[in-house]
Amino acid sequence: MEYKLNNFHYNVPEQDLLDDIKRVAAKLNKMALTSREYDEVGKYNSGTIHRRLGSWNKALEKAGLEAALSLNIPDKDLFENIERVWISLGRQPTHREMKPPLSKFSTYPYGRRFGTFRKGLIAFVEFIKSNDDNNLAMQNVESEKIPSEIIQDNEPVYRHKTKRLPSERLKVQVLMRDGNKCRLCGITVTGENIHFDHIHPWSKGGETVLENIQVLCETHNLAKGNLTYDS
Repeated sequence: MEYKLNNFHYNVPEQDLLDDIKRVAAKLNKMALTSREYDEVGKYNSGTIHRRLGSWNKALEKAGLEAALSLNIPDKDLFENIERVWISLGRQPTHREMKPPLSKFSTYPYGRRFGTFRKGLIAFVEFIKSNDDNNLAMQNVESEKIPSEIIQDNEPVYRHKTKRLPSERLKVQVLMRDGNKCRLCGITVTGENIHFDHIHPWSKGGETVLENIQVLCETHNLAKGNLTYDS
């Protein structure tokens, strides 16, 4: 019998440890990796990684993966993450699109929280459809003293009940209704080319509510200005 000591990998470069974590995550097709899952197919030992990088979660974060603590993410944070992804894409995100850098979280915490990612989307839609107070512009005492309409340079100044910029939730509501198509030309828009326009202009008293917001492409939003078009 040959007696041989195991290699404890004390001097392995940190980047090699991180690269192997990424390799295992890719092999298992997972964004959230447990130490037990790593030990089954990893080149090194999770205990070694823990000692070298401070903790298993820190190692996952450095490797660009999700830490186990992601299971305790509040529902609000999970929903707001879908909001950002939905707005960026201009449509409902798919299972494969829920990954960095587009998404802060993968579908893993949604599946753990709601059963499946699909059920998480259903819960998200209910969240979006709930009453949204983010756009309410509560008037302070001084603004209450201002008349509803003031004539200044022959232009009326309106006192609005809502904020000018739509909230993230309202943007998603508009995208769910309009899709990612410009209401004037029908072109598909994504990312920075998605513009949220007041159908009845804000400068003419239009409020920031679902019925008065539409999706436009950059070209038509800039061309429209403060005009009112029939959509």
